[in-house]
Amino acid sequence: MKLITEEEAMAISTKPVGRVTFIRSMMVNMKPGQYLRVENHDWKWKKKTPSTMCRRLEKRSSLKFECKRMLGNTGWLIKRIK
Repeated sequence: MKLITEEEAMAISTKPVGRVTFIRSMMVNMKPGQYLRVENHDWKWKKKTPSTMCRRLEKRSSLKFECKRMLGNTGWLIKRIK
């Protein structure tokens, strides 16, 4: 155990308590203006797309996302707006 500075703490990726997917934890830790590229092999839900997760996070928090499908159906590009 050791004390760390605020800058070191901000550099550490965290996840909310409970069952959370890796992609959701990455989305929660994004700063406004950052992009997250989610490729098809990273996405494990069979019948839903990452835009579903974006809308769920927007309903449950003050976060806002823009989710778009990449050309060639290779994955999705998620941008945190707010």
